[in-house]
Amino acid sequence: MLQIRSARLADLPGMAAVLQDAFSDKMHAIFGSDREKIVSLLELIYTGPVKRGYDGVLVADRGGRIVGTLVIEPLLHTADENRAFESLAVRELGLLRLLRAAFMLWLLSHKPGPDEAYISDVGVAADCQGEGIGGQLMAYAERWAHEHGRTRLTLWVAADNARAIHVYEKAGLAITRTRASWLTRLTYGIRRWHFMEKSLTSRQLPSGEREDRRRDAEDAEKV
Repeated sequence: MLQIRSARLADLPGMAAVLQDAFSDKMHAIFGSDREKIVSLLELIYTGPVKRGYDGVLVADRGGRIVGTLVIEPLLHTADENRAFESLAVRELGLLRLLRAAFMLWLLSHKPGPDEAYISDVGVAADCQGEGIGGQLMAYAERWAHEHGRTRLTLWVAADNARAIHVYEKAGLAITRTRASWLTRLTYGIRRWHFMEKSLTSRQLPSGEREDRRRDAEDAEKV
């Protein structure tokens, strides 16, 4: 039986493993090829917030096995938590690779507004894909957003990630703008990104009007 819930400390190794496998190409580009180091760093990213009781780190639990993840940002860290992560990262990666990793993570970062429940780190175990787990995580995230007073679900997704876009569209999100970046093309092999969102307070635009807005936004933001 599948259960979607907030993560506990004991879930973090499984969560980190799912993310490492789901985003192996990006993780390799950012952190290098040592899987154990990557999993350790990913686990530490979530340890502080979860330990302090932040309930926006979500997991899909099937019989004690973590098979899916989703994080609702902003994911805030204390100064001590940042220092602990930097210390481990320097030890595992070295200073130069850490600086490179920080730059690459910055390229993918988004600063949510106070009204946003920004979705990141959505991953599903390879042998569980196609079972609707991503959709269930998104449904739980929407309920979380309502309960925490957020008025929008938002996310960035690679324009060529058709599978993920399909999941997000089924959850009611629509593409509202597109950006292109040669920096992400050089670092990740991905140039175009879609920003998707869903209003949780007002009616959704008709699909035709959403498409018109998306095309206008694409034309305006092409670089």
